[in-house]
Amino acid sequence: MLIFLARCQPATDELSYNAQNDRAVVQAILSVLDDNDVSLEKKLEIWVDDLVHMAPGYPTNTDKDALRRHLEEQQTYGYADMTHEIIELDSYPDLVLMRGRVIGTFYPANQDAPVPFRTNNLFVFRRLEDNSLKIWKVIFNQSGE
Repeated sequence: MLIFLARCQPATDELSYNAQNDRAVVQAILSVLDDNDVSLEKKLEIWVDDLVHMAPGYPTNTDKDALRRHLEEQQTYGYADMTHEIIELDSYPDLVLMRGRVIGTFYPANQDAPVPFRTNNLFVFRRLEDNSLKIWKVIFNQSGE
C-alpha cells in the first residue's frame, strides 16, 4: 500500500508537469471528443492502445479496434452535439484523474426529434514518457440531474 501512495503523490512545482498544464491538455483532448468534424482516426489517436471504455448498456471496450467498432456503430444511429466539462482534476506522476460531465443533444439519423442528454464520467489519462496525456480509461452513465 505504501508503494501505491508513493506513486500517486499530486504533482508539484519540482516536476516537469503541473495540474494547471494538465487541465489545459485534458481540455484540448475533450475538445477532440466534442468536435464532429474530427475524423474517427484522429479521435482514436487520443486513446492509449490498452484502453478501457465503459458505456452504459454496451460491452466494455478494451482495445482500439473494439472502440472503433463501437463508435462506428454509434454513428449509424445519428450524431451528438456535446460538450465535456471538467468538474475535478487531480494530477499524479503517471496519470491524471478527471471527474466530469457531458451536456448535449443527440440528433437521430431517422430524423426523430432531437434528444437532450447529460452524463457523468470518470476519465483516467495516462502520462506518457514525453509527458503527454492520452485517455486510458473512461466510465460514464446517463444522468437525470
